[in-house]
Amino acid sequence: MPGWVTVTLIAVGGVLFVAASAAGVFFAWRAYGRRVLLRLVARTEAVEAVGQALVDCVERLAHADHAVLEEFACDVESSERRALHEVAMRAWLLARELDSMPLPRALIPTAESLADAAMVVHQEASRIGDGVVGEAALDALARTDLVRVKAYASAARTRVNDECVSHGLDDLAVYGGGLYL
Repeated sequence: MPGWVTVTLIAVGGVLFVAASAAGVFFAWRAYGRRVLLRLVARTEAVEAVGQALVDCVERLAHADHAVLEEFACDVESSERRALHEVAMRAWLLARELDSMPLPRALIPTAESLADAAMVVHQEASRIGDGVVGEAALDALARTDLVRVKAYASAARTRVNDECVSHGLDDLAVYGGGLYL
């Protein structure tokens, strides 16, 4: 076999190897992005759940009778205060997790939007600390801004939905924290 044929075959083989490697890297990166986006969809569900827990707790207290409100105002160990404390802690953990997740650059704004929504839930649920009792506790409860919580959660959901559309994912495949693909 002449030398030029050997060189041509080696060159063609090299070009095919480089093209196959580039395609493999491209598809692997897309798969990684989709996998991370699925994790963000699950975190979206968690942020929405903790936000809804805050809304439910505040609405329960808004419709509670005088005895329940008095217990809430005076007893730092009341069930409603513990619920608010649990909501605040879960929201804070979600915000920290979202802020420290390794992400592709394109998904960072989406994760930041989710972290912001979780941090707003944390801020609103933390209004009534253990040192706040009596009338101050009821005032802090009245200042809880549920509209702000819902707005941040809605903005985060919209951002995640937009990313899902751009990646060809159906985020409606998430049900109850489990992913069904």
